Amino acid sequence: MTKYAFRDIAVVVTDGATTAAFVDLDLVIISRAEIRYDRAQSDHERYALLCQAPGVTVVDPADAYLTAGSKLLGLQRLGAAGLPIMPTRSCRSLAEVGAAVADWGEVVIKPSFAYGGEDVERVRQLSADRELVEVLLKKHEMLVCQPYYPHPQGDLRITVVGDEAPLSLSRIPQPSMWKSNVKLGASIRLVTPPPELVEISTRAARLAGITVAGLDFLPTPDGYRIIELNHCPGWYPAPEEVRRLLTEKMIAAALSIHALKR
Repeated sequence: MTKYAFRDIAVVVTDGATTAAFVDLDLVIISRAEIRYDRAQSDHERYALLCQAPGVTVVDPADAYLTAGSKLLGLQRLGAAGLPIMPTRSCRSLAEVGAAVADWGEVVIKPSFAYGGEDVERVRQLSADRELVEVLLKKHEMLVCQPYYPHPQGDLRITVVGDEAPLSLSRIPQPSMWKSNVKLGASIRLVTPPPELVEISTRAARLAGITVAGLDFLPTPDGYRIIELNHCPGWYPAPEEVRRLLTEKMIAAALSIHALKR
């Protein structure tokens, strides 16, 4: 097994055809790539070229993986299939964020491509948080907006590999924080989720067309709602034996997909 980054992918031109520099190899690539908004075009191109290389299986294909990387597109697909997503809208202006605050009260705004809680903010009153919203709109042009629900007991992350859900975590924010990101100090607890949420999670991964997915649920008065689908979920906070199990299942799933292509 070799680890590499997008910047390590070279491109060659042979007989007028452009392809990635993996040619006629029996190779399986398991993607753990995060597409970044500031280099999305080059990342997209390199990823798509990998998927076209002869003898190479990329888990998962570019169209599915890149679409799942968008929180807005991922939620739209799940909601269209009838899964219980958090009410969500896109906002391109202060007026649209203000309308969401008027409809929902406090809201959470975030970029469609986000990682580790970066640029995810809570807006209580537009008048007080105007400058923050303006900065994020200028940086990202469009923001995903959802109603805010207090969750002092934590949210729920269900990790799916293939048709299984080997890991479920409750992520509990620090008393002084509201974000449930482990990178921001949240604690974790292994939990056994309700069977219906496991079924929703595996179905969501199938709808997104991805092999490994992390479904984040938040408790609301109307039950658990999906706040986002992650195409590159981390499991570093889990115990070592669970991390090993997840890695083994991910490799087995990738090899099975590769074998079906041959």
